[in-house]
Amino acid sequence: MHGLAQREGAITSHTRYQKKLFNNPRKDLQSSLICYGDADIYICLEPVEALRRGIFASEKTTFVINSRTIPGVMITAGLEKYPSLDKIKETLIGNAKDVYFINATEISLEYFKQNQQVNIIMLGFAISTNKLPFIEIDHYEDVIKEWLKDPEINIKALHLGIEKGKEIIEKMNLNPDKIE
Repeated sequence: MHGLAQREGAITSHTRYQKKLFNNPRKDLQSSLICYGDADIYICLEPVEALRRGIFASEKTTFVINSRTIPGVMITAGLEKYPSLDKIKETLIGNAKDVYFINATEISLEYFKQNQQVNIIMLGFAISTNKLPFIEIDHYEDVIKEWLKDPEINIKALHLGIEKGKEIIEKMNLNPDKIE
C-alpha cells in the first residue's frame, strides 16, 4: 500500500467470504480480489471513495458511506469541486441496489469523544444491511477482543453502528430520496 493514505492516495482492500467449501476445490475462493461487477457491499469511509472503484459495483451492490467529507488536494486548491452527497447518490444508484449514508465521524465524536471508532461503526452499519448474514456478531466481538485496543469501546461502537444502521435503513426504505 506504500503509505498512500498519508500522501492523499486512495487505499482499497477486498475481502471475500465463502460460507462453505465445495467438493470441487476449483469452485472454492482462490483469491481475495473481487471480480468486476461482483461486489456485494462497499464500506466507504469517505463519500468520494464510493466513486473511485465503481467497476466492482452492480445492481446487487449495497453502498454504506460515511457522509463526512475529506476534500482532496485538488479540491482544497480550488481546482476541482467536491460533488454533493445527492450527486454521489444519484451516480451510484444507477449502478447499485442500495446507497446508504451515515455520519459515522459525528457519531464517534459524540459517543466516544474521538474519531478512532469510525471504522468499527461503519462495520456495524455494513452488518445491519444483512449483506454479511452468515457471520455471527459474537465472532466480530471475539476478533475485536483479541486484536483491538480498548475492546469494550470498540464492541460498543460495533453495536452502535448496527443500531444506527438499522434506523437509517428503515428511514431510507420509507423515504428513499433522503440522505442522513
